[in-house]
Amino acid sequence: MSAVPVPHTPVCHPTNGVGGTAEIFRTRAETVSRWVRALAGPGADVEDLTQEVFAVVHRKLGGFRGDSSLDTWLFGITSNLVRRHRRVQGLRRWLKGSAEETAGHLASTESLASEVLGREEARRSVYHVLNQMNDRYREALILFELEGRPAAEIAEYYDVKPSAVFVWLHRARADFLKRLQRLEQSEGEL
Repeated sequence: MSAVPVPHTPVCHPTNGVGGTAEIFRTRAETVSRWVRALAGPGADVEDLTQEVFAVVHRKLGGFRGDSSLDTWLFGITSNLVRRHRRVQGLRRWLKGSAEETAGHLASTESLASEVLGREEARRSVYHVLNQMNDRYREALILFELEGRPAAEIAEYYDVKPSAVFVWLHRARADFLKRLQRLEQSEGEL
């Protein structure tokens, strides 16, 4: 039996000046994982999504021209992949219910304190509201408020001026509060 040749992963692409996939993974995996965790919300498989991001990086690295910073390019890939994941998960829930709804009747093997349940419920409510928002506003709000990223850094990710990020944040906060109030009113009526 002959061995199937495995394509060699280039260490560096001379056209773009960044390291190969392994080098980018080594230096940026923690950052990408943090973005995935923040953007995807509770219940997402962060490790899986992070690996998917780097699979896309591996496929598209040769086409990276360096017109933007590596972090801007990586954030764009991460953001697009998380958006797609959220759409697919929404479709799955619509078609057959979420895993939690499907297996919710099973007894838990853990004893959970009321504090943990309260925090998890609050987190779910926040992401329920965030998931209804415009993607750009949602991402800016998450990066700024939850991740503590400065507006200048967020602006680099989107290749815009920091003033644009502040406008997005202003609009995102107003939209978030309006949606949160609606959610609280609807829950109060139940």
